[in-house]
Amino acid sequence: MEQIVFRGVISSAGSDKYGEKRYAIYIPKSVKEKAGKIAGKEVIIIVILPDDEE
Repeated sequence: MEQIVFRGVISSAGSDKYGEKRYAIYIPKSVKEKAGKIAGKEVIIIVILPDDEE
């Protein structure tokens, strides 16, 4: 198992054909090369909200 750690933002990506909201995680350029190999693969996402954001 490989881990790629970065700070990112979850943004709205519109709606699917059933009207359900979709979301996207934008990956920073600093990890773009590492993250390129996970595109299209199933991943485990753990979200940690920083104390300075609510």
